[in-house]
Amino acid sequence: MITVGFETFVTAFLVAGLLFFAVIWLYHERRDRLFYDHQRLRHVHHCVKCDTLYTARDSGQLAPCPACGFKNPSLRF
Repeated sequence: MITVGFETFVTAFLVAGLLFFAVIWLYHERRDRLFYDHQRLRHVHHCVKCDTLYTARDSGQLAPCPACGFKNPSLRF
């Protein structure tokens, strides 16, 4: 039979707990980064013709206004 000292058992238990929380943290960090990167790719536009603020995804520089159809450049912050 294998005998393990109390200090070794406590150390292994703490290391296993820290590894568990590190894996959970890395998983959630990756998941949140992918989700928020998807939302962050929106561009805010202001229509100069009808004074409407709107967002467009992956529109590049020009995006048509949903109210009047006029193409506007994205705002820079």
